[in-house]
Amino acid sequence: MSTPIIFLHGWGASSQSFAGVRAFFESAARCIFVDFDCNPDKIMTLDDYSEYVEEILIREKITHCHIIAHSFGARVAVMLGVRNPHMIRRMVLTGAAGLKPRFNLKTWTRIRLYKTFGIGKGSSDYQKLSRTGKITFQNIIRRDLAYEIEWLGIPTLLIFGDKDKSTPLNMAKRWTKLQKQSILKIYKGAGHFAFIDRPVEFMNDARTFLHKEENCT
Repeated sequence: MSTPIIFLHGWGASSQSFAGVRAFFESAARCIFVDFDCNPDKIMTLDDYSEYVEEILIREKITHCHIIAHSFGARVAVMLGVRNPHMIRRMVLTGAAGLKPRFNLKTWTRIRLYKTFGIGKGSSDYQKLSRTGKITFQNIIRRDLAYEIEWLGIPTLLIFGDKDKSTPLNMAKRWTKLQKQSILKIYKGAGHFAFIDRPVEFMNDARTFLHKEENCT
């Protein structure tokens, strides 16, 4: 593969989350592993994170690329694809976040009790954040990307684990109905980090999918 690949990690993680697959992709293409500040000093939105990646692309003089993204990184990937449709060739999104989860009374009650009365615990990601980090986190998760996903015309491979509780399969199936240019692969026994749980399968599937674009150019 000659097209550069941009890697976007999940919320609260870092580019190190791709350590197990890094050498494999670097042997085939130029790779850039982006690190996001998930507890920023200033309040940020999804657009701010997208602009941050765009600045990296400009600095690195990248005019076209593929994207491999996990969880929160998929939210940024969607925005990049919408904002730069002629720059992003193909995307591999795993454990992709971006759609509103189905309503769950138990989860809703737990969240309301925590936010209103401080009873119970927020998510582990949320608890670790500063005040500005918490507002940024809320800005991110409250944004439903259904419209952007439906508009997205970039060929996309969705890889989900059937044991993923953070971004469950019903979310993946809704995604494929919205984005006509997407296909879904489900890894049995894998969780939210399918690329860590099933690295060999992930590497082969991603390479095969991204290589299709190379054969068409």
